[in-house]
Amino acid sequence: MKRFIINTIKFSIPILILVASVNYLGDAARLFHNDYEKKIVNILASGKLVTNISNYDERILQKEIINFLNPKPDVLVIGSSRTMLIKQAFIPNNKTIYNSSVSGASIEDLIAIYQMYKEKNSLPSRIIIGIDPWMFNKNNGQTRWKSIEKEYNAFFEKKIEHQSVSNSLDIRKYKQLLSFSYFQSSLKLMPNLFKRNSSPIPTDIEENKTLTKLKDGTIKYGNSYRLQSPEQVKRNAIGYKSNKPIYSLGNYTELSNDSINKFNSLLKSIKDEGIDVAFFLAPYHSIVYEEIEKSYPKVLKSEEFIIECAKQNSYPVIGSFDPAKIQIDKLLFYDGMHLKEESVKKMLKDNQHVQQWLNR
Repeated sequence: MKRFIINTIKFSIPILILVASVNYLGDAARLFHNDYEKKIVNILASGKLVTNISNYDERILQKEIINFLNPKPDVLVIGSSRTMLIKQAFIPNNKTIYNSSVSGASIEDLIAIYQMYKEKNSLPSRIIIGIDPWMFNKNNGQTRWKSIEKEYNAFFEKKIEHQSVSNSLDIRKYKQLLSFSYFQSSLKLMPNLFKRNSSPIPTDIEENKTLTKLKDGTIKYGNSYRLQSPEQVKRNAIGYKSNKPIYSLGNYTELSNDSINKFNSLLKSIKDEGIDVAFFLAPYHSIVYEEIEKSYPKVLKSEEFIIECAKQNSYPVIGSFDPAKIQIDKLLFYDGMHLKEESVKKMLKDNQHVQQWLNR
């Protein structure tokens, strides 16, 4: 038995060293090489666009942008990847916009990013808030907001020691060194490490092989994703629908009172600052929405809640989770939940009521 234990240890140690090495060097989420976001900001500060970017902390990037570029837009957009295409070209020429959306945004993200602008005295006159149904699901599994937990706590004036927040983040970070799921993601990036082709690249061109960050905070998807065939988009939607559960909608048994209270606190602060608000509801692909209607009734309830909230506050609602309700064709998607630019343009620039709200 003793020999078995010793042999097991001898066998395990090299494997753990290999996993830790790949996770550190490949570093799928840039946990251990945290100057990546600064490189992006430095390029943006030079007046260029940035391409060849991937696997970075979007929340930390927003923090770096707000701290060092200090955008002071007339219109601020906060939300998830489903609002990342709301850009300058879709609003009146006499207004400026900045898009600070982050993938998989939760209520906590909205609060933390709003707080960053507030602390820099850079609040806008209008905020477009992207609403996703998972924001009110306490079981949404979204934890990425933790990297900007300090700002979230500051909004609620929670007196939490900076050291305790840092220690908590460090513990979560170093756990990933021995994570096999992180290993799988990091291993895919090892070839880039040896080719040295993973660094952000400055460019003047919006449409590139890889994802590009634009001056107004929006993104332009890489060519392969942006130029998909209708058949591929349909396959993407079917694949998205087939996920059990659908992204962040698992165990969605009720609208979380805690999330609603946080959301209302955010709206109150925005109102106290004299800022006007619009809610943006990006639709799902029709294939996905059929499944949502059948199996995820709380998604429909979340939209009802937002509509009622908007009525009480006289806020406009742009869009709907139901694509049929706002006549967004299935060809105007990239996948099960992400809209093409044409769809966003239709919902904003071609919407007379929205343009009137932006201009008033």
